[in-house]
Amino acid sequence: MSLNKTKKVLKWCLFFLTAVVVALSIFMYGLLTVVSKGKQADAQVVGDVIWYDAPDGGVGFKIIESDHPNYRIKVTMNSPDELYYEGLFIYEGSALDEVVLTDLGSYLGLEIALMNGETMTPVE
Repeated sequence: MSLNKTKKVLKWCLFFLTAVVVALSIFMYGLLTVVSKGKQADAQVVGDVIWYDAPDGGVGFKIIESDHPNYRIKVTMNSPDELYYEGLFIYEGSALDEVVLTDLGSYLGLEIALMNGETMTPVE
């Protein structure tokens, strides 16, 4: 094989490899951007209730009483009128001096997940 043909083949290989790396970089950036945005839900605060709309109907929270770290919270599902659970929850984390309505993120069946990654657990 002549030197010119070898250079030409190497140029095309380098071009193809560069194109693949650029395409994969763009794909991964787009994938990571979509995943990170998908974790957050839009919250609506109406009066003393925060509501997270979701395809399954959504979840809402209302803080009825607060005596840090104990909070009486009302959890509604599907609509703000459908009471799912009401009871005393305890905040056992260390990042917050007080839990406010916008700190409540989602209901996990027993626990309330907070926006900072901590949880509140029901008091039996």
